[in-house]
Amino acid sequence: MDSQNPFDFSSEDIRWAAAENRLLSLELEFDRRCNYRCPYCYATADLDCPATYNQNVVSEAIEQAASLGARKIVLLGGEPLMQNRLGATIHEISERGMHTEIFTNGSLVNKEFAQLAKDFGCRVVVKLNCLDGPTHDRLTGVRDSLAKSLRALEFLQDAGLDSDHLCASSTISSINCQDVVQLWKYLRHRNIRPYFEILTPQGRLLEHRDLEIHPLELQKLFEELREFDATLGHAWEAQPPLVAAKCLRHKYSALVNAQGDVFPCVGIDFKIGNILERPLRIILSESVVIQDLKNHREMIKGPCKSCEKAEECYGCRGAAFQLTGDYLASDPLCWKNAGKQDQIHALPVDAAEYLPHKPPMTMISQIIEAREANVVTAKIAPDNRFLGKNGILDQEAIPELVAQAAAALDSFHYDGTIRQGFLAIARDIRCLQDIRVNDQLAISMTSEHPLPEWYLIRFSVTNQHNVICANGEINVRLQE
Repeated sequence: MDSQNPFDFSSEDIRWAAAENRLLSLELEFDRRCNYRCPYCYATADLDCPATYNQNVVSEAIEQAASLGARKIVLLGGEPLMQNRLGATIHEISERGMHTEIFTNGSLVNKEFAQLAKDFGCRVVVKLNCLDGPTHDRLTGVRDSLAKSLRALEFLQDAGLDSDHLCASSTISSINCQDVVQLWKYLRHRNIRPYFEILTPQGRLLEHRDLEIHPLELQKLFEELREFDATLGHAWEAQPPLVAAKCLRHKYSALVNAQGDVFPCVGIDFKIGNILERPLRIILSESVVIQDLKNHREMIKGPCKSCEKAEECYGCRGAAFQLTGDYLASDPLCWKNAGKQDQIHALPVDAAEYLPHKPPMTMISQIIEAREANVVTAKIAPDNRFLGKNGILDQEAIPELVAQAAAALDSFHYDGTIRQGFLAIARDIRCLQDIRVNDQLAISMTSEHPLPEWYLIRFSVTNQHNVICANGEINVRLQE
């Protein structure tokens, strides 16, 4: 493993962490209270959000991250500086041998905080979306935000933070895109590291879609910034979602919120576990999502899979998930996919192409959700061979129904590859409500992989009236 500054990771570092099931970083969300109201905020943070800070969760997350080898803890909000225990948290992180990286809107930065950041070797990332006051205020939802950001940067530089420890973050949108190059040059000339990223279509941005930019326009911006940086000796390849950087965070990082819930990242915003219930080490090692993304070269679907950059790029997984419902889909916001949208499939999808079964044996209709917890729909057609003369589905057909759902999900997961398998054991199945002809069913499923080729599937079947008809477990064997 390479040794370099604790905030940035080499390709060798990332490969080591992925191979050893270790962490290099952990993102920690204190809560979602914020004194700004940015129109693109993924967390829809504002002052009305409840105070959910939990010191036990914070300490547990720090301890577990340290045990997994993390070099840094990234503090997110809301606004982290609204927490009166921020200093104590930074001290606790330092005592565990890690460094702190703080994303802040800058409004609460003062000389005392700047000195604290310097004393503990923190990296501070201050929001700075442009150098025009009114535009900056539009992008923060408050007045005089530009002056506050510039003052924060001045305090931090006066305290002695260098470019390894002081960054300015900007989210590229339709109303600041004309200022991006000017802002980048401004920061480079002042020895402040730029941290620029594209929008992720979630949270409050869904109410402000006019802020989005076409991927080909983003490409032009990225290339102009790359060409300027080359004149300063900074060499990098242009690729979203980060300017002058790559995002492979799921190979070495995760997000923990104030309740202890674990998420792959802020963009893949479904829960994969809770550190108060199971160790983070187990959550990450057993998460299908995390393991898929560590093995992205085999698992990514569509045009991203064959891209010449695919070895060390998988686009923005958050954007892919938010726009398609599939965390393995190609990134629709990458400019390399601008003419290939027809090759990127969004959920829900027709299950027929993912099933080895044919009518009238087929019962599964659509794949709705494909993640740690999955949802598939089915319709009981009049020609269903498991229907009795009274129009009620034979209870013996429940395992077959669930096995079909599992087969469709498995094929979707492996991008249309249908693996051979069979239903082995059905157990603890409870039939609670008759399933009738023309019923519309939702099959919710989770799976475990206890042995090679063997899967334990827990399921619940609900009808169109939201009544649970059956639940239980089945074991299936699928050929790897």
